[in-house]
Amino acid sequence: MFSYKRNEMKIVVAGGTGLIGTALLKRLAGKNDVVLLTRRPEEAHKQFEGAGFQILSWSQPEEQLFAALENSDALINLSGAGIADAPWTAKRKEVLLKSRVEPIRKLSTLLRHADLRFSVILQASAIGFYGHHEEQIFTESDTVGKGYLASLTAEWEQAAQSLKPFTDRLVLLRTGVVLSADGGALKPMMLPFRFYAGGKIGSGRQWVSWIDIEDQIGAMLFLLSNKTSDGVYNLTAPQPVRQGELAKAIGASMKSPAWFPVPGAALKLLMGQMADEMLLKGALVKPDKLLQAGYQFQSADVETALKHVIGS
Repeated sequence: MFSYKRNEMKIVVAGGTGLIGTALLKRLAGKNDVVLLTRRPEEAHKQFEGAGFQILSWSQPEEQLFAALENSDALINLSGAGIADAPWTAKRKEVLLKSRVEPIRKLSTLLRHADLRFSVILQASAIGFYGHHEEQIFTESDTVGKGYLASLTAEWEQAAQSLKPFTDRLVLLRTGVVLSADGGALKPMMLPFRFYAGGKIGSGRQWVSWIDIEDQIGAMLFLLSNKTSDGVYNLTAPQPVRQGELAKAIGASMKSPAWFPVPGAALKLLMGQMADEMLLKGALVKPDKLLQAGYQFQSADVETALKHVIGS
């Protein structure tokens, strides 16, 4: 159950029922006046029972949405279907793009009709923007890479530019692999280790640019309140690791050996392009702007993160 105490800011969260959104709303509840805008209000009411914030459907009349969003300080848009929730068929790719771009268009139209403006807008994005490379170090100054994830993310960010007229600061959150015990990429990684059958994936040399869920939320709240933060920020820990190192660290945290590699060819056969871009390739992404802004990571190295997430 959530508790509701006093209001500090009025914050609109769009698409907040996923892993990051749920963790964020738990942190915001009780301290802020929160409005959740979602496609599935009935599920959200069950998920956030007792949270003390308002839950609205995208399909409600504009007049009701205008009234609910009036006098808001910030907008956080996390809308988008899970990138790894289903195989990347042509139909699924349409869903992935539509679920990211359409909410932005709806928000832009809504804000224009209501003549609303926020002090800051945080817009979700991903480090898939940079594509893949075994050795290059990517920072916020790098341009878009190659591959499906890069083109999807670039189109996502381009759509987000339509939100600029409605805010003093538009902050794009290029998030890495989020480590959390509640879902995301870590849970399926942990599963084989429970049966003492874990190991590296493919060569194990691909980079994993990760972030602890607590730092993900901490960085978002930092950027929300830091009035000089604007533009693109990489939300990744300062110390990315090779996938083989991550496998060993997971095994050590779970007291399970990392002896059984998963062949890349088998993953490609099962998952196709998704396996190639998400599991067998990676990118070394650094959070330069976040560090320069003064954010202090709780989990700067993967061992500390896994101790926090998994335990020891």
